[in-house]
Amino acid sequence: MKKIIIISMLLIQSAASFSQPAPETTTIKTDYLKKSRTQNTTAWFLLSGGLVLGSISAAISTNETLTDFSNIFSGEERKSTNTAEILGYTGLATMLGSIPLFIAARKNKKKAMSLSFKNETLPQLHKGSFINQSVPSLTLKISL
Repeated sequence: MKKIIIISMLLIQSAASFSQPAPETTTIKTDYLKKSRTQNTTAWFLLSGGLVLGSISAAISTNETLTDFSNIFSGEERKSTNTAEILGYTGLATMLGSIPLFIAARKNKKKAMSLSFKNETLPQLHKGSFINQSVPSLTLKISL
């Protein structure tokens, strides 16, 4: 009696595991591609913003240098500001922050391209015998 219960539980478990709905590959691919595109756009935005901040910093520091030379003869003391340094470091930080986003965008694009959807044949129990039935499956290619 115990053997029958154990066998029936195993059969119910295997039937439940083979009857799960397969996820839609196109949705998963689309999600990864959308995530990659968003990350890539954000990375380019950070990189260009960092370049703009660096250029402004260079322009400010050049202007301050020229102003310092003109104040030598007038005898006025000029207060020094570190605006150019702050802008320069902020620009450098945003440019460096774009690097991990470029890397993540490339990884997500590769992940989206490695997913595929196909039907696999698996043995299933049908009316007391095993038959090979086509089951939709999602495959992920991992290159080593």
